[in-house]
Amino acid sequence: MERLKNAGLVFCLFVVLLVVFSSYFRANEVGALCGALAGTPLLVHVFNRLAPTRRRTEAAATVTPETQPSAAAAAQRPEQVFVLRLEGPNGRP
Repeated sequence: MERLKNAGLVFCLFVVLLVVFSSYFRANEVGALCGALAGTPLLVHVFNRLAPTRRRTEAAATVTPETQPSAAAAAQRPEQVFVLRLEGPNGRP
């Protein structure tokens, strides 16, 4: 049911973009169609990156004893360290 809802929302977004490109930007039919076809996946991707689904964040936050990583596995993972340094115009710090 959720996939059907998402597909309907994507279709509605496509129709809205088609109307926006044809009326506000005064594009011809082919231009409005190409704009809506290109803009729909782009806006869906941006939305998914900015607002991830609640299901993924809840699943990542829920840790049970079965899913909790062991101390040995945690010790084997390398720690990520980021070093930022500023250099002058001559390449020296």
